Amino acid sequence: MGEAGEPHGLSHAARGRAPDCLAARSHLKRFLANEQGATLIEYGVIIGVLSVALAASFGRLQAFLINLITNAITLIP
Repeated sequence: MGEAGEPHGLSHAARGRAPDCLAARSHLKRFLANEQGATLIEYGVIIGVLSVALAASFGRLQAFLINLITNAITLIP
């Protein structure tokens, strides 16, 4: 009959290649442990909040400056 060959994708080494389902699980664990994307998203949220805050303050500042200039112009004889 012959000898059975070694199944594809398996290794006898201690840290050898894992079967497909275990390999997918290890890739998923590495993906979830990676925090580079989370840091980038956090910076994006911070920049977004600051942008909204600046836009709101410039709106109020604009109204204040227009009022100040209008009052100054009316005081000129």
